[in-house]
Amino acid sequence: MKKNVIGLTLSIALSLPAFPSPAHAQDAPSPGSDAARTGSAWPSVTDFAERGPFAIERETNVGPDATYDIVRPMQLGEAGRKHPIVSWNNGTLYQIDRYQHLLDHWASHGFVVMGAHTNRTRGGAVHKAAIDWLVAENGRAGSAYFGMLDLTKIGAAGHSQGGGATITAGANVPGPAGIVTTMPLMPISAFERPHLAQHTASMLMVSATEDARANRVADQALADVTTEFVDAQFVGVHADAMNPEIRGATVAWFRYQLMGDANAKAQFYPPETCGLCRDGAWMRLRRNNSPL
Repeated sequence: MKKNVIGLTLSIALSLPAFPSPAHAQDAPSPGSDAARTGSAWPSVTDFAERGPFAIERETNVGPDATYDIVRPMQLGEAGRKHPIVSWNNGTLYQIDRYQHLLDHWASHGFVVMGAHTNRTRGGAVHKAAIDWLVAENGRAGSAYFGMLDLTKIGAAGHSQGGGATITAGANVPGPAGIVTTMPLMPISAFERPHLAQHTASMLMVSATEDARANRVADQALADVTTEFVDAQFVGVHADAMNPEIRGATVAWFRYQLMGDANAKAQFYPPETCGLCRDGAWMRLRRNNSPL
């Protein structure tokens, strides 16, 4: 297992502009503080597009058959926190390193992100293998993840073919993995449409104005998904899963769904006045089965 440290110390990282000063990962929130309002004692942030408050570390060639990478907070379990899990699947034409800045961004907000090397993700099994491995590590004495993960807060995300695989995994195919929210980015869904109606997790689907395939999937999802669903259409193209301008919206969804962050929820609700509704980088937001 190869391990690369990509932050110095949390105190040094917080002194850099990329880490907003109002959020202090080392400090437990006091009652009534902004951090307490996340619902899970997570540091609050004022700009979701900015790097989060945690220094991060990358582990390469780990997991089943050493075919996954993990990026996570360098220091796990500070202030008694248990970290949500996010599983990642690549698109057909892109290696995991093309998405690294996106995955790093999520990890800097406190998520343990595990991504497969493979581009053959159809079917949901690549997500399930990653999640099952992390669940096992959470229970294995001696593991860096022993008792550090929140197994009730598991998300899945992916781009293109990986977005289709995320739809499938969210329908508990090939088997339950404990996924409670999904995020298909510009998904291709040649085989997954039946799984939209079977989806048991909430879903943010990111489509793009110049991506006809993803827009067809978004239309299908709006009609078929029976759980909480938001379609956010980015002004861009299929490859914009790597665009820095989507990072804020994506981490806001995971903070809302997996950390109980009310400020992050306000990026998607209420209609017309939400954060993304007033952001020119996004053409539209459509919702079904709203929790409001």
